[in-house]
Amino acid sequence: MKILVVITTAFTSTGGLTTVMMNYYRAMNKEGLKIDFASTNVPSQSLLDEIHVEGSEYYQLPPRKKIVSYFYRLRRLCKNYDLLHVHGNSSTSVLELMAANWAGVKRRIVHNHTSRSQHPWINLLLHPFFLMSYTKAIACSDAAGEWLFGNKQYQILRNAIKVSCFHYDVSVRQQIRQLLGISDSTFLVGHVGKFMDAKNHPFVIAVFAEIHRLIPDSKLLLVGDGPLRGMVETAVKNLHVEDCVILVGLRSDIPQLLQSFDVFMLPSFYEGMPLSVLEAQAAGLPCFISNCITKDVEIGEDVMSLSLQNTPRIWAKYIIDYSKDHTRRERCIKNCGLLTVAGYNIEKEADELRKIYLEEWCHEKRNK
Repeated sequence: MKILVVITTAFTSTGGLTTVMMNYYRAMNKEGLKIDFASTNVPSQSLLDEIHVEGSEYYQLPPRKKIVSYFYRLRRLCKNYDLLHVHGNSSTSVLELMAANWAGVKRRIVHNHTSRSQHPWINLLLHPFFLMSYTKAIACSDAAGEWLFGNKQYQILRNAIKVSCFHYDVSVRQQIRQLLGISDSTFLVGHVGKFMDAKNHPFVIAVFAEIHRLIPDSKLLLVGDGPLRGMVETAVKNLHVEDCVILVGLRSDIPQLLQSFDVFMLPSFYEGMPLSVLEAQAAGLPCFISNCITKDVEIGEDVMSLSLQNTPRIWAKYIIDYSKDHTRRERCIKNCGLLTVAGYNIEKEADELRKIYLEEWCHEKRNK
């Protein structure tokens, strides 16, 4: 069976949708499956090499904003495939689904990864057409499923991780801190996420400024990049914390970087099922997240959900008071066990995705 996986954002090793899909791809038994990828960007050579070794191909599409050329190029490509699996964040995935439908692809899977759209009016306008364009709906959480699919049937497929990659290792912690110029005694607050409105970076920086006022030997490590990087840098300067905020850009060594953190913060306005919080829990970190994020993500111990109506000073106080327990290794071991039991171990979920592919294929063969 030939499967085309379309990433509607970008096929990059540091992107959220790609990270989720590649976790599944790496863990999946691909016997009998030919899985290829398509998106609009030029991926890193290391990512291309990885999929080529597995016999997969990557196809670069025109920019999604060039709707006509994007649609017809994808339609032409889809004619070579039995099944489409599109990863997206809104009803705009109808573009990929309709291209596949026009190409004669009978089985079309849509996979939603968030619980709110950056373009609500466009999402609302396209929603009726979107609901008629797929044959199988998948969501990363109930919140994401209910938001996009409403009362129509969908299946939960968790944003699972390879928990063993995140086991706490004090030697890795020391090595990463040394490379970043951070002392062992420094209280390090960490955030991983694209520099975009949903991630609420100004609030992250404001909370850290309050932490730094109370703990002078503290730093903030921001992992990621994006269109709002300039705004983030300005916010750092305005709060006079330039000397203690480190921006490391896009990184592929997230498991190692998490070892260097003391706490993880994610005060997002909305998320689907944030992989970063699962990874932080697997690494044994206390996590401080906004109450806008689904409760489904609170698997392990020491996840505190706080209101964005609280001031940065209140958030800072919670973070400082709640992070005085230094049982990192024990917390890591327990959380990894809880994540596995809850179904967030990638080996189990990859088997489930393979099963979905095969069921869709069998359905198509029965209808021929």
